[in-house]
Amino acid sequence: MRPPRGHQGQDGTSFFVTTVTEGRKQFFSNPNIAQLAVDLINDYNQRGHYWLSEYVVMPDHIHLLIAPKEKPLSACMHNLKRTISQKVHESFPKSVGQERSCPTDLFLPDPDQFWQHSFHDIIIRSNEQRETIRRYIHQNPVQAGLSINPEDYPFSSLKIETDRNRLALGAHYPDAKPPLLLATSNRGKIQEISEVLSNLDIDIFTPLDLSYLEEEPQETGSTFEENAIQKAKFYFERSGLPTLADDSGIIVEAIADELGLHTRRWGAGPAASDEEWIGFFLNRMRKEKNKRARFVCVLAYVDPLGATYTFEGRCEGIITPTLEADYLPGLPISACFMPDGHSSVFSALTIEQKNSTSHRGKASQKFAEHLSRSISR
Repeated sequence: MRPPRGHQGQDGTSFFVTTVTEGRKQFFSNPNIAQLAVDLINDYNQRGHYWLSEYVVMPDHIHLLIAPKEKPLSACMHNLKRTISQKVHESFPKSVGQERSCPTDLFLPDPDQFWQHSFHDIIIRSNEQRETIRRYIHQNPVQAGLSINPEDYPFSSLKIETDRNRLALGAHYPDAKPPLLLATSNRGKIQEISEVLSNLDIDIFTPLDLSYLEEEPQETGSTFEENAIQKAKFYFERSGLPTLADDSGIIVEAIADELGLHTRRWGAGPAASDEEWIGFFLNRMRKEKNKRARFVCVLAYVDPLGATYTFEGRCEGIITPTLEADYLPGLPISACFMPDGHSSVFSALTIEQKNSTSHRGKASQKFAEHLSRSISR
């Protein structure tokens, strides 16, 4: 079973666990022993003893951010500590500690005396607390002078290659549904695309699930396709998940050079509310006789292997003088765009009508067909 969002365990909580070697002996300053501990931490996770979010193996202690799964936290930690100490005892029966000022004449104690008798744990009660602890775990080697950058330390869960949150989403568990990251925080777009994909047996994530991510992608392309690909690759590289990104806009014939790629940033500006943006737009259109317009949407998909595909949808119609219906958050213009062949604006159409008519619906349908074929292979 895949862990729930937020990596919560049996009782709805995650734990930050610190376990320390007996007498603060630096057994893990030996790289081979440290790697053995890393392997066992991941092995216990794969075997379902707990859900692992983050870890760091320091010379004399280990930090874990986990959620218990099948057993209580104390049992999880007892089993892990016992296995590490036994494997270390079996594999390195004599001296350890050739680096980082660890004495070279240490002999490993009996496995039962490898650790202090207890471990220290903190209950995670909020996403903010989880992020604070995650940053603390990653900065531990830097603060101890063991590495210059967090990602340079080899015995930590932070890897620079792909998916820093590879386990936090639970998207790589053997019984997980195929994951898909929708690379947008626009609630209206998420809802529209998700509706088209609802028949596929997939698990959808959004940037809101990537709590470690603070930066946003740049949109420097000269076409919808270039911008969509930029966003898809940006999130794929930072999540390790197959990613679908949208870039779309409206081209109004009377002001053809003003919108398009810059639709949301045009007029009242990117920081404007939906009400402010649509108010500016309708006021601008009052003096224009030509009300013809077309919506364009390009979806860019980066698959699990990094290959990129694009899917385009278009919809012709007219701009109505006023808003004629409510609209989804982030999609105000859908309430004053009437597609050809319909007597209602976009936002007043049924889900079925919208998915078969709208630019995003058409592009999403093409993507859904592609993904369905990929999943069935």
